[in-house]
Amino acid sequence: MPAPPPKEPATRAVVVFENRPGSPLLTFLRPGFRHCFCLLKRPCGWIVCDPLKAGIRLEAIASYDEQHLLRHYRSLGMLALAGSCIADPGGVALLAPLTCVSLVKRLLGLRAPLVWTPYQLYRALLKHGFTAHEQGAGWPVDNNPMTD
Repeated sequence: MPAPPPKEPATRAVVVFENRPGSPLLTFLRPGFRHCFCLLKRPCGWIVCDPLKAGIRLEAIASYDEQHLLRHYRSLGMLALAGSCIADPGGVALLAPLTCVSLVKRLLGLRAPLVWTPYQLYRALLKHGFTAHEQGAGWPVDNNPMTD
């Protein structure tokens, strides 16, 4: 019997949280966590998936170093978490409205039915090993002013 093919490493992802202005309904969300989008690492570079009111923006960008992306979004006043997509959890995903959070959860393979807001997603991703600091930069998550 032939050996099973080697398991591919988990896809790397960067999830970005921001204080995007827009609908008055967003004012009820935590400042700094009013919108989220993600980037998925592919062999050709990164795929940006940004769910917007008018549609979903998909864009391929160059194969930047993950740490470079974290610094870039941080310089724009956004918070970015980096980590690995969750292995296929199996089962059927629950029916949910199409929001920035629900789309990012689907892309990452995260099954978290009680996560509805960008801040809840942020907390859930931290529990799944995503990190918000650059390696060696000494930027602990708990000291980020966006989380106060």
